[in-house]
Amino acid sequence: MKQNKVIVATGRTYAYVDAKSTPSPRATLLCLHGFPDQWYGWEHQITAWSKAGYRVLVPHMLGYGQTDKPQDIEAYSTKNLCADLAAFLDSLGLFEPLVVIGHDWGAAVAWRFLLWYPERLKLLINMSVPYFPPWTTYIPIEEASRRVPSFAYQEYFASPESTAQVERALSIFLPALFQGPRGFSGHQQGSSGENISILRPGQMKALINDETRLRAQQPTLPPMVISPEELNRYRADFEQGGMHGPLSYYRNTRSRYDDELQLLKRGNRNRSSPSKPIPILFIYGSEDKTCPENFVKRMPQLITKSDPNVRLPLLYGDLKMIKLDGVGHWVLLEAKERVTNEVLSFLEQNLAGRTALPLAKL
Repeated sequence: MKQNKVIVATGRTYAYVDAKSTPSPRATLLCLHGFPDQWYGWEHQITAWSKAGYRVLVPHMLGYGQTDKPQDIEAYSTKNLCADLAAFLDSLGLFEPLVVIGHDWGAAVAWRFLLWYPERLKLLINMSVPYFPPWTTYIPIEEASRRVPSFAYQEYFASPESTAQVERALSIFLPALFQGPRGFSGHQQGSSGENISILRPGQMKALINDETRLRAQQPTLPPMVISPEELNRYRADFEQGGMHGPLSYYRNTRSRYDDELQLLKRGNRNRSSPSKPIPILFIYGSEDKTCPENFVKRMPQLITKSDPNVRLPLLYGDLKMIKLDGVGHWVLLEAKERVTNEVLSFLEQNLAGRTALPLAKL
């Protein structure tokens, strides 16, 4: 698929794929990828959704691919990323509300896009990262990983030393991240019987910094959700672009807190007040331990459809959740057809005034 480039009003250059099969698409879908992904993590869905009559826009997120890769860590705060996305849409002449779809860090950014730019969304579809409301008290990443041990890997990613270390070990790091359901269940065993889950506290850093050990354990890791050819494609892109940008997303907890404290104080002032709650779909895998079930269960209390005047941190939305049994973190890859069709069904149900089109078969 052809990549385009555009310089947006924030000064950034964004690379993106723009797919549509009709001059008059039913709606525009803005798809945001996560870590350590690229635009082509959506490739299976791009084809099906564009054939179903939708325009599908997939930018390379900041720090990835041919999009700019600023050294300034503040550039990767969710507020700045959302400002970039709003400017990106403006640069393409897309001023009307559209559908935003995110996975992993793309979902985290999409949730914040709804907070910062609610008037830009028609529907929101997120995967694998539930809604976390803005903090009222700052929680350092070290404390967050202590409270939620399956988030401990984020503490390593947030450290400046991880950039060069991960870059040196890409041929091992990427297979470890692109594991199937067992890889994110937290219970896989090494050749000598020990638990080698990358989600265990300290395990990610230990594996990355002991390449000999990691290579020895590689045959015992669960199968990847991507092919060897796809792995080579990812590795080549990260070798060229580096890991500073992608890892910088993990280094902005303080700036995100400061930004969102202002958002909480502002509340709903100067924000649009939709007459109907925004339809929200959340899809997650039952075996994804980076998406704790207790956080998912909290979402219905954080997203309400009964009060249009609801104040942050609650969201005014109509939430639907789909749990995919036996599926891990990479729902787009592990359950391609199911995810593709669940999204199409959700679009059919919530975008009025269009003739229904058949669901996709991949």
